[in-house]
Amino acid sequence: MLMPLNFDRLSSGDFFISNCAGFHLVVGADSFEKLVRLDESCVDKDLSDSLRRRLFLTSQSDLQVSLASLASAQSKRLLEGLRFNPTFMIVPTLRCDHTCNYCQVSRASLKAHEYDLAPSKIPQIMELVKKLGQPPYKLEIQGGEPLVRFDLVKTIYAKAVEVLGEDSFEMVITTSLSLIDEAMLAWAEPRKVGFSTSLDGAEVVHNKNRILPGNNSHALVVRGVEAINKILGPGRVATVTTVTKALLKEPESLVRAHLELGLNEMFVRPISPYGFANKQAEAGYSFEEYMDFYDRLLSILIKLNREGHRLLEHSGAIHLKRVFNPGFNSYADLKSPSGFLLDCVMFNYDGQIFGSDEARMLQRVIGNVDFSCGSVENFDAEKNPLYAKVLADSMNSIHPGCEQCAYQPFCGTDPCQSISEQGEPIGDKSISTFCNYHKAMFRYLVDRYYSDLDARELLETWHHG
Repeated sequence: MLMPLNFDRLSSGDFFISNCAGFHLVVGADSFEKLVRLDESCVDKDLSDSLRRRLFLTSQSDLQVSLASLASAQSKRLLEGLRFNPTFMIVPTLRCDHTCNYCQVSRASLKAHEYDLAPSKIPQIMELVKKLGQPPYKLEIQGGEPLVRFDLVKTIYAKAVEVLGEDSFEMVITTSLSLIDEAMLAWAEPRKVGFSTSLDGAEVVHNKNRILPGNNSHALVVRGVEAINKILGPGRVATVTTVTKALLKEPESLVRAHLELGLNEMFVRPISPYGFANKQAEAGYSFEEYMDFYDRLLSILIKLNREGHRLLEHSGAIHLKRVFNPGFNSYADLKSPSGFLLDCVMFNYDGQIFGSDEARMLQRVIGNVDFSCGSVENFDAEKNPLYAKVLADSMNSIHPGCEQCAYQPFCGTDPCQSISEQGEPIGDKSISTFCNYHKAMFRYLVDRYYSDLDARELLETWHHG
């Protein structure tokens, strides 16, 4: 007896099947045809056993047990998704020295006033972190450019030591590295502080995307990464790459830029539809173009892997882990229900609190809607009906266009992105940026994994790591 499943046809002609328990299997076209015709007797015994173990097949006598197992597995996944374990983001300033084309933050200029966090709010923030979270606490310093107010960064760290305990938290500073200097690195060296920065490829591409008055953003990030590696040691800086039109035709330059800096990990993503990114026509491209870029990037990484140079691309790794590791549920964008508030508490420079970084971005664009869940003086998510509405609507199993998708058990929702693009939290999946990107990534990676032995060798290290 065939149990409920969804399917997708791969480029090989084989079928990728999945169920609500989060199990999957790739089945040949002939076998799949026999299954859907309920001709189970003609299916190979080994395949039949695999299908039964993964709750795709059952007997009449075992039907109730199998249905209960499906329901139990789905409930377990749901409860894991509802677990409140946020990253705490803190914005010491919205001011920034860059004017990046794709900036999603709607930054303020260096000369602007009233865009810095009041020092008096930092103790209140830390008390809320202790109240809401649990060790090890994850603190992420955002901006603007946080190093514009490095004094506040140091104050935040010192207060975290006092309130949370020195061994009970880790801190990541998200920065362009343009302002980093020896004094900052000397401060960071003995502390559990890491850095996250943007690296958009070679000099020409990077400088076109990430604009500084001196047109030297690339030189400064190179200098910063080299200094961190030299003074702090390996593993203290990570990179994120936002793919714009300027990078689409140059995946080689991106790989080369990482290798030249001794970096063996990267995180590649398309442009997010927030802030300035929405206003930049230059940044727009189709998902076909993006996936062509990613295909060429992966081919380069596969070739390097054969030559003994292994590079990890985190976005691909996350998608693979969602498919192959049922217990992996630590990436907010691919959670159902959404990671909105459950995975993030954002303390803005003005003391307002948001359930995600994207929510604070929407607040600056859609000022007539309150996206906050209170302030450091009065945190209360329950008082804002938007939060209950968003969370209630964030389970993709009930979304039109998701309920029959083969990748639905591994995917998530992004209500803020839907609001940004379509004005409401669910949106039309057929035109959703979120849906088109993640579905394309799942389909592409699964296809390469099951059809290309060289690709599988590399991709297995990604999802096992």
